Amino acid sequence: MSLFNNSITEIEEVSLLEVDNIQGSKSNSNIAKLYLFNFVIGFSLISGVLIPFYLIYGGFSFFEFMLLQSYYALVVILLEIPCGIIADRIGRKFALMLAAASFILIPFVYGIIPSKFLFFIGETLFAFSFALISGTNEAIIIDNLKIVGKEKRIMKVVALNDGMFLLGIIISAPIGSIIANFVSIQFIILLMIIPYGLSLIITITIHKTSSEGNVKRNSAQILKSGFKLLWKNKILKILVFEKIIIEILVAVLVFTYQYYILIEFNIPLFYFGFIEAGLSLSQFTFLNIIPHLANNAIHKKKILLINTIVPGIGYLLIGTINFAPAVIFLFFIVIGLGLSRYILFTNGINRQIQPGNRATILSSINVISGTFKAILYPLIGFLIMININFLYLLIGVIILLIAVKSKVKKEYL
Repeated sequence: MSLFNNSITEIEEVSLLEVDNIQGSKSNSNIAKLYLFNFVIGFSLISGVLIPFYLIYGGFSFFEFMLLQSYYALVVILLEIPCGIIADRIGRKFALMLAAASFILIPFVYGIIPSKFLFFIGETLFAFSFALISGTNEAIIIDNLKIVGKEKRIMKVVALNDGMFLLGIIISAPIGSIIANFVSIQFIILLMIIPYGLSLIITITIHKTSSEGNVKRNSAQILKSGFKLLWKNKILKILVFEKIIIEILVAVLVFTYQYYILIEFNIPLFYFGFIEAGLSLSQFTFLNIIPHLANNAIHKKKILLINTIVPGIGYLLIGTINFAPAVIFLFFIVIGLGLSRYILFTNGINRQIQPGNRATILSSINVISGTFKAILYPLIGFLIMININFLYLLIGVIILLIAVKSKVKKEYL
């Protein structure tokens, strides 16, 4: 009888081991598919000539372009929480599938005719797609890393996942600018159906985890809990504020550098994609170096300080130097360091969040970010029309002041 019981126990242990192996295999597969999904979404071709797309093809002034981006931010604000709820209650796989389906419509909207009305429709679809992806990506990574017992790798995996999006830009941006130079910008838009179609196929193959769809509270409860945690948690508020503000200020350069090199240096469209690829490569490099350097809290704090001060100084130099190679090099440094600093906040922010509504809370953070963007973008557009160099100098001073007054402690990271 004892021998029989031992055999049953051994069979149960083997069965559990097989289940764990299957779950582990699915988790690793999910993360790999998420990498590929982000790569094809980044492979949009238009990023290399983004500003000419709006100003030349769309017929917008730069101020109107920034108003359009403010509209985009407002739509994201409205959609972030509902989309976070979709991810938490229905499933993260479903959220990504819906995002991919929305992406597929975008080339047809923009590519029909260069209509400002259709641009607003396109921005709405973009906002819907990225609101669905926002928070969901990290939630999938965290869920699957927990299944295989590798939660400590969150920062590295998130960095690589975001890096795959940048890799898509690095490869596609030069291709896009070459096509724009020799064919047309409109043709680039229509070609985007290929990577977006692939993104839908990838999302269909993602495995659902056991934690998906388990949040049964109503929308009001989820919304309330997300903002309640943000409001009451002092550490989370500090981390979120410093992450968002610097991120937005550095992102101004992403929106304006193409306009700057057009009006200041009259650089042909052919080279735009190569400069964009360089910017993305810089960010990709720093994103994958920082997690290896930031192996403890003290190192994280030092690196965060560097990633704040250097972009601030870079902005000041861009505002005063009028030599194209030097300015483009500074673009690489400011954007590469400034837009990779968020990875230092990943562990700290996630430690402050309960796993049950992670996607919703991360989306709540993005609502705050979107609110700042919606307010600041028209002001930025107005200042650029007055004097773009003055804007760069002003942003540089603000970033340096935030670095000096930072309340982020090493134990928060």
